[in-house]
Amino acid sequence: MSEDKIVYSINPTALVQLKGKLITKKKTKFQEIAVFDTPTLGRVMLIGDGEYWVTQFATKDEMLYHEAIVHPPMAIHPNPKKVLVIGGGDGGVIREVLKHPVDKVVLAELDSAVIEISKEYFPTVSKGAFNDPRLEIQIGDGRKYVEKTQEKFDVVIMDLTDPEGPSKFLFTKEFYESVKSKMTENGVLSVQTGSPVYEPMVSGRVNATLNSIFENTAPYANFIQTFFIIESYGLATDAPIENIAQRLKDRNINLNAYTPEELEFMVLNSHPVLRENLKNDWKISTDSDAVDISEIRYFEE
Repeated sequence: MSEDKIVYSINPTALVQLKGKLITKKKTKFQEIAVFDTPTLGRVMLIGDGEYWVTQFATKDEMLYHEAIVHPPMAIHPNPKKVLVIGGGDGGVIREVLKHPVDKVVLAELDSAVIEISKEYFPTVSKGAFNDPRLEIQIGDGRKYVEKTQEKFDVVIMDLTDPEGPSKFLFTKEFYESVKSKMTENGVLSVQTGSPVYEPMVSGRVNATLNSIFENTAPYANFIQTFFIIESYGLATDAPIENIAQRLKDRNINLNAYTPEELEFMVLNSHPVLRENLKNDWKISTDSDAVDISEIRYFEE
């Protein structure tokens, strides 16, 4: 097989070069999507503008991310029946959500091409989740969907790209307040909050914002090889953050990356790098002053 090369960002201040084979590239209304096969990470999805790319996931370790962002919030809720997933068009999050006894999952994805490429090139990631009758797909802006819908959700999971450009308005107090208004009593919110090492303002400002809206929050983190970073997440709810391991076991949830106890420990014992970052006095992220990682990109020529 002929060898291709692709350069992508592993964090806002560094680039890495992968060798392998470019499978396809597709330019959409919103972005360009590449599928790249590598001997080390497996098949990778990248999103960018043709020159600057950001990795989204790799088949080798996508379960490390997807299980971490999904199962803690799903387990914290004692009986999650309706779930909203914003972003997540690759299908990994909905695959994990549908392991729980839910009645309905709404996937609000901006770019339908992400779903179509995932179906064609990453069937092992969604594992048939797109065909599940409990799934409803809404193509369009996630914020607009939240503002317009009359539905209420037990769990909301935001599987988003980092806050940059229009996406930064999905990381603000105004949006989180709108999300909370569409959650049932004691609903649970889960968001990805970037790297506390290379993007400290994301985890810092998002957690400060969540703390201003919800009674209980839990910042946690894990290492993702594909990203070459410690990835962080934020849980927010007005309910107690407890019973994660027991509920996962009671529901017989099949996990591939963690044990139920490992996920509970991850949530209840914040990673030391993340814990140190959150000691800072971070500003709340608002529509008029939203957190934005473009402020720390140093590799443009």
